Amino acid sequence: MRRPAMRSHNLEAKSSKRKRGFRKERELAGSDYKALKKMFGI
Repeated sequence: MRRPAMRSHNLEAKSSKRKRGFRKERELAGSDYKALKKMFGI
């Protein structure tokens, strides 16, 4: 799981509906998974 992008700043400008969507967890893409495995040396 990963954190959604664009979630950490300027929250006053984003609608409540959009901010609620940030609460959901996102799955990693295959390419991200490979990059993280390499980064952590797994």
